[in-house]
Amino acid sequence: MKHSLFLLLSCIITTSCDISKDQKEQNIIPPKRVVKFFENYNKQWSNGNVETIVNDIYDLPMSLYAQDSIHTWKSDDQVRGFLSSTFNNLELNNYGFSVINKWENYREDKKYIIIEMNFTRFFKDSTIMGDKFRKATYILRKSEGNLKISALIPHSTIEQ
Repeated sequence: MKHSLFLLLSCIITTSCDISKDQKEQNIIPPKRVVKFFENYNKQWSNGNVETIVNDIYDLPMSLYAQDSIHTWKSDDQVRGFLSSTFNNLELNNYGFSVINKWENYREDKKYIIIEMNFTRFFKDSTIMGDKFRKATYILRKSEGNLKISALIPHSTIEQ
């Protein structure tokens, strides 16, 4: 009985590990409109363009699930304050720009898209800033044919 249970658990663990490995090797390619949306977001973020992000990219309410806290902003002014503070801190840290490396997960239904992006940040001199491979998960809301980010889950510190 113990031997059978051990054998069963071993098979389950082995199968689970194989599935995880297969998922990591998948080449996820989101629809072109999603890729274009994130290319624009990346450009606006790299340029510190608060107004474009507030008006065209983030949705309200906007939530940030940081490693140690959760923030929800219900007004453009609150989002503007968060972005201004973040970009000021990035500037103090000599942030230059970000590059999207790949997409790690993608789910879509009628109203939402959940996507995980792998990216690299660079200093102004084009050397890598911090971890080479950073991740962030986004929840996009579909509204009247447009996409907007309604939640962000950074898997590392935003301001570094």
